[in-house]
Amino acid sequence: MACGLVLVSLLASCRKEPLELENPNTTYCTSYVHQFQTVWEGIDHAYVLWERDTIDWDARYAKFLPIFQEFDAHGVDSAEYRKAWYELTKGFLDHHMLLVLYNPNGKYKISLRPAINSYRHSTDWAAQTSALKSQPGISEYVDYYDEKNPFVNSIFCLLPGKTQGKHIAYFRFSEFSISQMSDSLFAGKEAVEAPFKAFYGDNFAKGITNGAAAREDVESIIIDLRGNPGGNVSDLSPAIGSLMQKNLHLGYTRHKLGLGRLDYSEWSKLEVECPQNHLKEAKPVVVLVDINTVSCGELSTQTLKMQPNATVIGERTYGATCALVPNTDVAFSIFYTGCFGDKNLLPTLGTGNPTQPDKFEHYVYTGTYDVVTTDYQSLEGKGVQPDIEVKYDADALKAGVDNQLNRALQFLRTGI
Repeated sequence: MACGLVLVSLLASCRKEPLELENPNTTYCTSYVHQFQTVWEGIDHAYVLWERDTIDWDARYAKFLPIFQEFDAHGVDSAEYRKAWYELTKGFLDHHMLLVLYNPNGKYKISLRPAINSYRHSTDWAAQTSALKSQPGISEYVDYYDEKNPFVNSIFCLLPGKTQGKHIAYFRFSEFSISQMSDSLFAGKEAVEAPFKAFYGDNFAKGITNGAAAREDVESIIIDLRGNPGGNVSDLSPAIGSLMQKNLHLGYTRHKLGLGRLDYSEWSKLEVECPQNHLKEAKPVVVLVDINTVSCGELSTQTLKMQPNATVIGERTYGATCALVPNTDVAFSIFYTGCFGDKNLLPTLGTGNPTQPDKFEHYVYTGTYDVVTTDYQSLEGKGVQPDIEVKYDADALKAGVDNQLNRALQFLRTGI
């Protein structure tokens, strides 16, 4: 067993004796109980929302330890294994939380999102694209769709505005990955970059330059963040800050500073920078969102909602507003704060296969930074509420009508 012995923790009285604290980033477990204890302990020290979460984590330890002991004694099938982990972790407030557990006995892994919202609907890109194409007066249109990598979808077009000869610039992008546009992932995919360049300009990663958003014939803007799962928070400034006229105090952040559940850092100011290349004059902006708008998509929504010229239309967002630093970051990989475990289990960080296939492995993806508003209110599990609520209508989309987009166009054209 490869493990890093750090110290002996003082745990709650529900356990007869304290566990030996191991670094969950370098521990490859040898039994069901060992895996259970390592993950339980890792969450106990790394989880950033203990001050607000209502889960009795000590009581769950007492309840589930005998279950995992029984697994070691008599074995377990995949369904029972999944059910045990789900019941152990269900209901966590952190809506980012993802657990990946590998069982060497069955040579399978399971993935769980304990807080996933049951009424999330699928993002029907094809139907929304079809409905957009049916809008009259589209003078420019770029669409890219990759079945193997749907997170690089992007759309730009001009729609008729409120005033004769003026336009509404519609821009949709499916992930915050502007800062990665120069990476090999996007090499040669000009269709991906084209909408960004059309909207922001040639230097789209640095804000708005000569793109449509800055043109005099564009009187208003729609930023469509429906289905956007988030991404790199560094994109907030060029993508969203460039639509503002000055820096914005968005809220505050803090992170775990010690092993105790309530060992937090001081609150730090969270500010969205308005880059040098930004809209020189405010234009009406509508942000389209739904229950599948997540993470950085939600911080972007909240940023624009705080602007006097912006209106949020659609459904409330998902409610995963804590920022994350995966344990690939050296500064966090040695501490019990946020994500921990074998990052190789996630295809996005490694191969998706366990580093030690003969061991019980784990990866826990959870918030590193607690994020609150300027009045210290948390949006975690709540999401950002729209200014104008328009529910998702799958039947309308199938008929070629995007009711949320149509409501945005109505608002920008009539003011109501």
